[in-house]
Amino acid sequence: MSDTPPPRDQVFSRPLRPRVHPAGADGRLRQFRHDAFDRDMSPLLVVDHVQSAGPDGQPAPHAGLSVATLLFEHAQGAIETEDSTGARQTIRPGDLHWTFAGRGLVRRASAGDDTLSLDALQLLVNSPAALKQQAPASFHLAAADVPQLVLPGTRMRLLAGRFGEQVSPLELVLPQPMLVLDGRIDGGASFPLELPAGWNAWCYAVSGELAVAADGAATRALPATTAVIATATSDDVCLRIRGVGTRSHLVVVAGMAIHEPVVQHGPFVMNTRQDVMRVVRDYEAGRLGSL
Repeated sequence: MSDTPPPRDQVFSRPLRPRVHPAGADGRLRQFRHDAFDRDMSPLLVVDHVQSAGPDGQPAPHAGLSVATLLFEHAQGAIETEDSTGARQTIRPGDLHWTFAGRGLVRRASAGDDTLSLDALQLLVNSPAALKQQAPASFHLAAADVPQLVLPGTRMRLLAGRFGEQVSPLELVLPQPMLVLDGRIDGGASFPLELPAGWNAWCYAVSGELAVAADGAATRALPATTAVIATATSDDVCLRIRGVGTRSHLVVVAGMAIHEPVVQHGPFVMNTRQDVMRVVRDYEAGRLGSL
């Protein structure tokens, strides 16, 4: 992509609806891919909004990226996750679990019980080249430990990053700076968000309707299950997210854009084809571990 900053009236991508796929017997998966937007979605590669009876429980390898799972507060049951480093974790409603794959691991997620009604986001987050050869690790934030951002007509949960004086417990442990917000906003209320220069923000109306604006930029309307990318290339950008109609559910995921080559082979995301083939050989030889 060009390094030329977009004009101030082009801070936003066009709003995009996801591709919808079946998930299990009665579920559905709404998927946003980076190559579907007309604006750079980096560091995000894929976002899946999954509504189903539970994950399939099949082991899957990953390398060169992070897999983050946000189980919404209104979901029922729990997700059990484990990986080949020996990490095990129960993801409960309102929790955020972050698996940093680094040079590679094998991971599995399965339903924690028979009552799971899954409503979750799974984020695939690209890692910069400097992190792709590091040892894998996992990080977990329980719902009870998530800082609350309460403004008139809004309640946001600060899952990752910082907002004013508030800091997420994950701020100092995640491998790269990220901001993850999940919350509700009433019709007519607004929420201000500073987007640092060099960052992209993926804004998603999980339910309800939102309007997203920036100083000097046209407002973008977001009906339910629609997302938009906001880009701050050369200067900080102040976004203002406003609720429209009744109460809306909003998620924002933001991070520093990674301006590096992306070579993807399934769950392996590296900078060169040679690196991808090396990871494939490591996986086939069992060097990513097993479950």
